[in-house]
Amino acid sequence: MVKAWLKLMVMVPWVLVLGLALPLAAAEFTAQMVLKDRDQVVPGRLYVKDGKLRHEFLDESGHTITIVRKDKRLIWVLMPFDKTYQEIRLGLRLPGQFLEIPPEVRSRRKTGTETLEGYQTEKYECLVPGGEWGLTRHTYWVSDKLGMPLKLSMPDKQITVEYRNIKEGPVADRLFEVPPGYRRIPGPGDRGRP
Repeated sequence: MVKAWLKLMVMVPWVLVLGLALPLAAAEFTAQMVLKDRDQVVPGRLYVKDGKLRHEFLDESGHTITIVRKDKRLIWVLMPFDKTYQEIRLGLRLPGQFLEIPPEVRSRRKTGTETLEGYQTEKYECLVPGGEWGLTRHTYWVSDKLGMPLKLSMPDKQITVEYRNIKEGPVADRLFEVPPGYRRIPGPGDRGRP
């Protein structure tokens, strides 16, 4: 349980950084995800449909699925190994939760355009509150066509997230729901909630 909770606190903010910019009618697609945190590489899978997002991660502590449902203002973190899930209200402030680029950004500068995975992206350098010196530098490669960033680099923290092998096409609705038989366990923000 401790490992799952730690993974939740490490992975969810990066899912959110890259996922919450989705427009309500985003393209449908799947992609491979690669998160590099210093020397550690965490592979994953991404599913996007109608402004909903699902990330599947596999690391040393197991398999974790994160579903972002802006329409319900919820995030579900599923742990298939014990068929449990946590529910997080979307309004709960987690580090890096909102991209658009983050509203608290101190500066945002377009530095050019690049083609990533066959998609034209606009590259932005931003200074975001946080880090040892009060601000941390983030670089985003944002695809207008897909409605979200395809890459995020945080050199101060030595973190990079990239989406690769993007395949546009239908994605099943069931991937954006908690599967039957899963049991809810307490999560962040549950204090005092039934």
